[in-house]
This record gives sequence, structure tokens and C-alpha cells, in this order.
Amino acid sequence: MFPILQVGPLAIQVPGLILLIGIWLGLSLAEKTAPQRGIPSNTLYNLVFFGLIAGIIGARLSYVIRYPNIFIDNPASIISLNPGLLDLWGGAVTAFIVILIYAQRKKLAVWQTLDALTPFLGVMALAIGLAHAASGAAFGFETDLPWAIELWGAQRHPSQIYETLAAVIILIIMWPKRSIWKTTEPGIYFLTFFAFSAAAHLFLEAFRGDSVLLLGGFRSAQVIAWAALAFSIWGIYRLQNKDRTASG
Repeated sequence: MFPILQVGPLAIQVPGLILLIGIWLGLSLAEKTAPQRGIPSNTLYNLVFFGLIAGIIGARLSYVIRYPNIFIDNPASIISLNPGLLDLWGGAVTAFIVILIYAQRKKLAVWQTLDALTPFLGVMALAIGLAHAASGAAFGFETDLPWAIELWGAQRHPSQIYETLAAVIILIIMWPKRSIWKTTEPGIYFLTFFAFSAAAHLFLEAFRGDSVLLLGGFRSAQVIAWAALAFSIWGIYRLQNKDRTASG
């Protein structure tokens, strides 16, 4: 863990710094490729800005709902700048809804807009993994494997490293300048990224030591990931076969 960078009298929160760098890099990459999807760069910038604000609020509220005891004991934590107190899926869903509303108001094509945002989302997934590694959040459960790391008083799975490596692999596969992604039906690029991300979370959640369990021992994040994966596969199938469906 490396949560604080001390620069003279200034203490910089490393996880927050990583996320800011991720936003900058991801937005820069997305702005370069957005015109290929028919989305003006300045429109994409505004879209990301509103989506980020909504995502942060949604992620914090979702975390409050999942872990209310933390905030009952310390209500001021609700406005904490600690990125470890954010729920990724809650933030993603909130941001997604706001982005769709903004795109509709601007009369943007939904699938092209989501395709244009995909490079940004890919870079942010990597930044979130690195931020978790810096803060110690999203920690793994205890293990005696040789690559276990010492964290929170126990030997644990390096789940943050798993998360980061998965994000790197997905980003390489989904790199926007690959020719395969320039010719696909609008929406397939985004849904493919969404499917890969859901599958990765479905697998990686099994190593988490801070999962919220539902009745029957199911992990809530895995239930969400299953639903996201199913939606992605269904969406890809529909888009690939829309001409056949329309003619039928």
C-alpha cells in the first residue's frame, strides 16, 4: 500500500491522484477516437464530466447502502475524499443513466456514444485497480499461497493486482485503434468491453475478502456481474442479427 505521498508539508492521497491521472489519460484517448464514432470531442468531454459527477455521487451512496455501519459511526465519512469508500458498480450504473439522459437531450446516437466512451472506461478500470492497490481497498481473502501479500494483519490474495492485470488485458484487447473495432456494428465495441469487464469481475470477486454476501452465500457483486454479462451477450446477439430480426 502507498496511500499517501508526502511532498514537503503537502500530503497527497495517492489513490485520488491515480484516479485523476486515469481520467485525464482516458479522456484524452477517447477524445482522439470519438470523431470516428460521429461524436464531437467537446460533446464527449461534457458527457464525461456530467457522468463523473453522477458516478461519484452514486458510488458513494451505493457504498453507504452496502456498509451503513461505517457511516453511522462516522457520518462525516459520507463526504470523505477517500476513493476506497466508493462502490464501483453503483457508480457505474448511476453514471450510465446520466450519460444516457444527456445523450438523449443532445440527440446523440446511444450506441455510438457508448462506443466513443469505451476507451475512457477501459483506462479508468486500470486506474481503479491501481488506486485499490495504493489504498489497500478491495482486499483479498486470507491465503497461504506463495504470492500472498501482507495486508491488514494477514497474508492475503493480491486481489488488487489481479484486478489491475485483468484491466490491462482488457484494455489491450479493446484498444480503439485496432482495425477490428473500426468496422463493427455500433454498440458491439461497448458491449464487448462490458462483457469482458463483467466476466473479469465475476472471476475476481471470488478472491475478495470484503464481499457482501446475500442469502445462500451468493456474493452481491457476482450476481450483478452475471446480470451484466447476460445483458452484454444478449445485446451483442441482437445487434449482430438486427437485419435478420427486422426482415423476419
